[in-house]
Amino acid sequence: MRFDFKCLKCKKIFESYASTNEMTKLCPYCGVVAIRQFHSCTNIYVPSYFHTNKSDIFTDKEWQDLKRDPNIERS
Repeated sequence: MRFDFKCLKCKKIFESYASTNEMTKLCPYCGVVAIRQFHSCTNIYVPSYFHTNKSDIFTDKEWQDLKRDPNIERS
């Protein structure tokens, strides 16, 4: 897999192929140790088999029974 690494000395960021458990590499610019950078993910993949609406979870009769139940907390 391809990861971003940041050099501890020259602070340059570069991409390199590494295994998922490899946390350090040598900087190609100055030869000092570089640490793998972590980024937050902005895109969330939702597989098509996830529930998308109430009909995926409940039958019509179950849904009607839930709507009539006074003990169910409404949002």
